[in-house]
Amino acid sequence: RMTALALILTTLAFALFGLSTDAHHRKRLGAFPDAVTVLRMRGGAWAAVAAAFPFAVAAQGWVFGPILWVALLMLGAGLVFLALNLIPAPAGRK
Repeated sequence: RMTALALILTTLAFALFGLSTDAHHRKRLGAFPDAVTVLRMRGGAWAAVAAAFPFAVAAQGWVFGPILWVALLMLGAGLVFLALNLIPAPAGRK
């Protein structure tokens, strides 16, 4: 359970990082983000990265927890990269 929660948080973090960029935000949500939205999304992303750490440590302890956390960060980044770049945008958005 703790590993799954950490994975959800890391994936959420990279989704927020990705959607805070002009290109992905416009492609997925239909408009360019304003500066406040970008700051909020990036702040939320960093908060999710940090929040995932205690769950990874709870799942594997202090020896392997940080290793799990880094692995889940890489997995979350990969999943979001594939989703943002390979899943087609809604009709009418490019």
